[in-house]
Amino acid sequence: MKNTRIVLADDQLLIRAGICALIEALPGYEVEAACADGNEAIAQIRRLRPDVALLDIAMPGLSGIEVSRAVRQFDQKIRILVLSSIDRAEIVNQALSAGVDGYLLKDFIMSELQEAIDAVVSGRSFLSKKLTDALQQQESNADGARPVNLTARQTEILRLVASGKTTKEIARELGISPKTVEFHRAGLMERLGVHDVTALTRYAIQFGMVS
Repeated sequence: MKNTRIVLADDQLLIRAGICALIEALPGYEVEAACADGNEAIAQIRRLRPDVALLDIAMPGLSGIEVSRAVRQFDQKIRILVLSSIDRAEIVNQALSAGVDGYLLKDFIMSELQEAIDAVVSGRSFLSKKLTDALQQQESNADGARPVNLTARQTEILRLVASGKTTKEIARELGISPKTVEFHRAGLMERLGVHDVTALTRYAIQFGMVS
């Protein structure tokens, strides 16, 4: 029986290697390419035309959602499964609108990974079993939360970061240097008490800074 061919994209090396190992341990699956960013993912998907594209959302270059939109422009048959730690309803809806077939949270168990891939390969949609509970809990935790006061420049950069723009793209759009963008982004993380772009994106969505 023909193996299900997968292209994986995740910018974190350890996670990428771990997921590859998990998939290769499943009978009937093979990872044809493991990519570190969105641009590489599109190139490999276009070249290999796999059965499944397994995409992280927050990646350098293009986000998983942007990759999904791009793939759908040249191929409607490839099944797309998002693998992400982001459990915001807005992000899930954006992913589905971009043509994603499934959305699996990164705290999956082995059987759920196989279930998710099997579902999308067979033409069905998939949402992580923990997603609904996570969303409800997050909304409950967010009740009464108030946004932190940011400067106009910080707010501008936060919106662009949360929209999936790279450092170079933000620098070009705002007419500033990449180092200045990095300086403001580091300041944002310190101000908001977060440590990565995913958390910045969550904050921006929570307070309506991006659609």
